[in-house]
Amino acid sequence: MINPEQDNTQAFGLSRLELILLASLAFIALFLIIFINFPTDNPNTASWLPTVQNQLRELLDALIPYGIVGALGCVVAIAELTSTFQTYPRAALQTRWARILILINMIAAVLALVITRLTLPTMNPVLQVLSVGVGFQGLIRTKFVLAKPIGGEGEGEISVNLGWLYDQFQNLCRTQIDLELMNNRRTAVIHLLDYYPSLAELYDIAWYTIIARATLSPTEEAAKLAELEKLIDPKAPEQFARSSIALMILENGGPGYVNLLLDQAMTEQRVEAPTRAVSSENLVWQLVETYSLPELVTFTEQLTSATDVLTWVHNAAKPDPNATEASQKAAIAHFLLQQIGADAIQRQITAGSTTNKPEEVV
Repeated sequence: MINPEQDNTQAFGLSRLELILLASLAFIALFLIIFINFPTDNPNTASWLPTVQNQLRELLDALIPYGIVGALGCVVAIAELTSTFQTYPRAALQTRWARILILINMIAAVLALVITRLTLPTMNPVLQVLSVGVGFQGLIRTKFVLAKPIGGEGEGEISVNLGWLYDQFQNLCRTQIDLELMNNRRTAVIHLLDYYPSLAELYDIAWYTIIARATLSPTEEAAKLAELEKLIDPKAPEQFARSSIALMILENGGPGYVNLLLDQAMTEQRVEAPTRAVSSENLVWQLVETYSLPELVTFTEQLTSATDVLTWVHNAAKPDPNATEASQKAAIAHFLLQQIGADAIQRQITAGSTTNKPEEVV
């Protein structure tokens, strides 16, 4: 669901193979429509061609009612999914179990039309399509109460629940879709935390995401802002606050908005990466040129009190006949850059140069 580096060919949640297949089916359908509706009058045409056209036209007339009923079943299933997963409707429809639910609804509607035509062959075909396409969808989702005690609360009632089996299957699909979306939500939250580690920055993004929504009523907007304010309570753990705000950004902005944020952050990192690399190399060169090995050890002692870092630097600074002093200093400089960080090293260099600056003679 959320991958800022995903292939652009996976548009609308479809792979490249699926897009090619859909394009091929559309081309075949267009060809058949033209072939059926525009018969040729050329006397040199093969004698079998008009016969084939008539047979295809009859087949199409027979299949159209089933296509209409199946399409209505798909529409109802899609409406149920989008109303259930209002925050992630497109992501929900892209899951495997959503496609299974839609397919089952389509097959059930088609089978219902087949049974209707077998049991009521004299019924008007248009009425058959309407009654199955609309009535069947409501029938399998309805509980019929045949009798109930007067003034009762549902105890002792006699009912026929035709939708019980469908309800169980629907609950299974909803649970599996939610589990798949939960995995995608967690992935999106991790990406947001990686690219926006600052709590203040996450708060600013979440605040803007809420106020930029055009469909929120003033009451809903105020409630969401109040919920956001609770998350930045100093008493709350910072990691919990960061994860909760990242999830709030996803729920209010949607996966597409999060992908936009991640693309922006990745672009900024790519622009800043060469500058950081040049700055790091300059720091290593500055440490090697400015300090001797003993001075570099003293510099490390002033920089940090971490025992493991100090031990490594002391061992690396010991005289080694197989290494030059410059290579030893470069190894220590790279180690400090990795363990301590460029900012801390630069601050210590600045502080040391200020401390060693000779006082002016008055």
